[in-house]
Amino acid sequence: MYSLFSTSSDKAGFRLQYMEVYNWGTFDGEIFRISPKGNNSLLTGANASGKSTFIDALLTLLVPVKNDRFYNQSSGAEKKGDRTEESYVYGHYGNIQKEGENSTTTQKLRDHTAYSVLLACFENTDGQVVTLFQLRWFSNNELKRSFGIARMPLEIEKDFTPFDGKGNWKKRLEKLYNTGIQKKRIEFQDGPVKYGERMAQLLGMRSVKASSLFNQVVGVKVLDDLDDFIRVNMLEQLDAEYEFLQLKDNFMTLMEAKVNIEKAKEQIAQLVPINELALQLEETGKKLKTLEADKEIAVYWFTAKGTELTAKELEALKARMTVLNDEITALKAKEENLKIQERDLAIAIANDEVEMQIEKLVEDIAKLERSREQSKFRADSYNALAFGLGLPKDPSRSVFDESRLLAGQKKKDCDAQRQAEDELVRAARNEEDQLNNQVEELITTVQSLQKNKNNISGREADIREDILAHIGATADELPFIGELIKVREEDNQWEPAIEKVLHNFALRIIVPEKYYREVNAYVNRTNLRGRITYQRYQGYTSMGSLRRQVYEDNQLVNKLEFKESSNYAEWLEEMIAGQFDYACAESLDEFNQFSEKALTIEGLIKGVKGKHEKDDRAHVSRRENFVLGWDNKEKIGLLKKELELLQQQQEKNKEQIKRFVKGLSDIDLTKDRLSTFLSQYNSFDEINWAVFANEIQQKAAMKQNLEKANNKNRVLKEQFKSVKVLLGANTQELEVKNRQKYKQEDRMEDLQHELDRHRATLGIFREKEVDISGFEEAHPHLKEVDYAGFTIANDAFREHNRNETTRLERERNSKEHAVAIKINAFKHPSEEITQKFKSWRADVNMLPEASNLEFIGEYTNFLKRLQEDNLPKHEKKFDEYLQETITNKIADFRLFFENWSDAIKENINVLNDALQGIDFKTSPKTYIQLVIPPRINEDVREFRGLLQKAIPNVKAIENLADGKRQHFEEHIEPLIHRLEKEEWRKKVMDVRGWFSYKAEEFYKETGTKFKTYENMGQLSGGEKAQLTYTILGSAIAYQFGLTKEGLQTNSFRFIAIDEAFKAQDEEKARFLITLCKQLHLQLLVVTPSDNIHIVENDISFVHFAERRNERNSWLYDMPIEQFLEEREQFGAA
Repeated sequence: MYSLFSTSSDKAGFRLQYMEVYNWGTFDGEIFRISPKGNNSLLTGANASGKSTFIDALLTLLVPVKNDRFYNQSSGAEKKGDRTEESYVYGHYGNIQKEGENSTTTQKLRDHTAYSVLLACFENTDGQVVTLFQLRWFSNNELKRSFGIARMPLEIEKDFTPFDGKGNWKKRLEKLYNTGIQKKRIEFQDGPVKYGERMAQLLGMRSVKASSLFNQVVGVKVLDDLDDFIRVNMLEQLDAEYEFLQLKDNFMTLMEAKVNIEKAKEQIAQLVPINELALQLEETGKKLKTLEADKEIAVYWFTAKGTELTAKELEALKARMTVLNDEITALKAKEENLKIQERDLAIAIANDEVEMQIEKLVEDIAKLERSREQSKFRADSYNALAFGLGLPKDPSRSVFDESRLLAGQKKKDCDAQRQAEDELVRAARNEEDQLNNQVEELITTVQSLQKNKNNISGREADIREDILAHIGATADELPFIGELIKVREEDNQWEPAIEKVLHNFALRIIVPEKYYREVNAYVNRTNLRGRITYQRYQGYTSMGSLRRQVYEDNQLVNKLEFKESSNYAEWLEEMIAGQFDYACAESLDEFNQFSEKALTIEGLIKGVKGKHEKDDRAHVSRRENFVLGWDNKEKIGLLKKELELLQQQQEKNKEQIKRFVKGLSDIDLTKDRLSTFLSQYNSFDEINWAVFANEIQQKAAMKQNLEKANNKNRVLKEQFKSVKVLLGANTQELEVKNRQKYKQEDRMEDLQHELDRHRATLGIFREKEVDISGFEEAHPHLKEVDYAGFTIANDAFREHNRNETTRLERERNSKEHAVAIKINAFKHPSEEITQKFKSWRADVNMLPEASNLEFIGEYTNFLKRLQEDNLPKHEKKFDEYLQETITNKIADFRLFFENWSDAIKENINVLNDALQGIDFKTSPKTYIQLVIPPRINEDVREFRGLLQKAIPNVKAIENLADGKRQHFEEHIEPLIHRLEKEEWRKKVMDVRGWFSYKAEEFYKETGTKFKTYENMGQLSGGEKAQLTYTILGSAIAYQFGLTKEGLQTNSFRFIAIDEAFKAQDEEKARFLITLCKQLHLQLLVVTPSDNIHIVENDISFVHFAERRNERNSWLYDMPIEQFLEEREQFGAA
């Protein structure tokens, strides 16, 4: 190991060669110089002679930052603020109270035209020279300063005279020493900080903290706080704030992207209902347009349809008129025949032409038989069709007319029957779907139960499976509470009642602490398509056997058995005992005795605050829906029985559907037959073959009578009388038919007028092409309308159109109002929104106001841009920043603190190497070592814990769908937000404060520990001083670069001690001098003349200061030998 004392020369390192001051304090108008030439020297003189003033000049050169130094250290703390750079440049030397004035006036040697120069030259054994210089002057009553460092010797007289405030002196130095060379020999620094950094670099100091330590050494006193001194003066303070700001800058960029994502999602969340309402308004508008178009087309369609139906009705009436005319013609022909018969019979009677009459009857009978056969055939067809329709066969005229009316009604009834049958089919189909779903759900439930071995199935079980798959846990780690409890066998009769109490509680999932955050994150961001409840488990301390002693015998918890193999059993038992402390009452009288929380075996539950409840709904009481227990064989059995019942119902349902479908077919067949019946059989006379049979029978009888009668004339008269009767009946029927004809002619005239009106209306549309295909597709029922229902259908359509238009207009107004409210909220968001998302207003500024709903499509387009462009872009940007943060930034941040911690430990080791070479005590010899145990600090522990958690488990987060984002939100965000508190941040990020600092004393001979020094209060005055010097020595060795391997010549070896031996015994003073020798330090001792004997054997030069005229200080520089001679001569005199 490299030794502190490996240098062979006591002159190693940078040592003070000379120092000059001009116009500094009471050193006025002259250049005053000391030249120790790298040796130890003494600055002495009487009090107020200017010693401290000179040392303050040295401090000003070596400790450039004002906050790191304090002047006039020898005078004590109460005087430290009296002297400033300005007072030194002005040359303040005392106060005077003028006659007649109450206040004093500061006396000064110089005014604002003065300037001051300080200069010190250091050199090492390699011949490297570093000259420090500073100049001060006033401009507009403001003190100006200039800092410079030269790598060559400079002198005030030669190099800084003359001086001017405009900077010509600087140009002169630049030209003289820096012209024509690559590496400047004189460097001017921008200010004290840069000057200090460059000085530390050139003089081999470890850092600028060395200059602060130099300040402390100058006014060395006994250390009050060992821990604080080591932490502040012996260890580097790294710029943790910069590291934090770098991390925070990245974090802010990341948060900006996150806020943009949140803003986009919030905007989407608000725009989705606006878009839905916009789509609904668009659909409503389309419907209103369709209604308006239907209203216009309906005029044409109903006119065209009316024309068609009226024309058909007119044609039908004309056809019936033709039949009626035929019937009238037949009746007239019959009348004519009967009149001929009447005349013939009258003639026959008159002429008695019987044979002629018989021949005529034979001819008539033949004609009638042919007509009868034709009518008989149609009557047989009629009877067959009527029988199938349940109508009377062989009807009379009135029955025939009634049958036609009945057939028309039956045809109408078929439509109603078909609609009813359709409803039955639909209901049966719905039941079929319901049964299929129930069977499928039962099969899924049974499969789930067979897989999970518990009584909980359905969506809750599916959600639990999804959670387990996502976080990588097992069902035993995240059980349902119901899986861990069951009703005891001996209390089985209580199971239905207990199930009702614990059902919802049993469906909770237990989530242990290690999965809690992951489950929260998954559940929060996932659409579960169901409901789930879970219970956080944070650990449990068992109360052992004491727990069961507090339960009453009739408590619900005593009727439960808990799954002993589960880690949650005891915790769960205690939770149920606390939350469900119901008394199980064996009777209603016992139940009535409890003021609250009681339960009967029938399931009557008494809660708190007077609440009572009993739920006897079938699905609640069915055992197959019970959820308690970890063995589901019984439940599976019950569910299988239920499945068999449902499958039986499926078979019945199939038979029903077949039956109902056949019913529909039968109705359609009946309707077709009725249509045939009504269209083919319009007139009773078409099937009235009996009239022909009767007439044949009459004529046959007449013929027979003619053939048999002996008295032909009598027979002819009877026949004549019969014909007379028939002629009268025919005349009456003819009159009826004529009246019918007149009515039909009036009806035809009305129809013709109606048809003319329809055609006139259609004429308006001739120049337009009207497309009615869409209208008929939208209203297919209208195509089936007949003439009888035409007017009703037209009126019903208009009424429906009017009502639907009114309804849709109200609906449109309601939706327009609703969407206007949402648009207004989006366009003019709440203060909470604008505070969270600063750019929201700018985003929505160009969107239309809620009063301009005709432009609502712009909101739809904005939503589309958000969903397809903005949100994916922000999420991609966030993921990229997140990857960089998680992968590099956080790791770099933690590495900074780890390296700093390692550096502290290494620096303490280096310091201990130095301390091992310093004799703390001489008999026996001991040495000091520094130890740094971790400091117990909750804030630091919290910070380091947060920092550790912020480093991701790469494999774990990559296994999660959103692992990186989840890790950021759960671990990185909390760290940054905690660090944003400045006071806390500064406390925890100073790694020096992570350790406590103590000193331990060891025997040099054996290396065994002798003593531990934790604070200075336990030591005597001499021990305090000795320990102070030792610790300071190691600090000097460390900060001045004495221990840097291979760089001994490039180290700073100069210290100054002002009033070092004041109030110290000679032994401790000698210890300090010896320590400096061990460290090969050049020592400038400042002390009054009465303490010179302590150091005179260890110094080479004396710098003697004196005060002249109570104003000016003067300085004499001489070798020690000369000083001793003059002192001896002065003493002899």
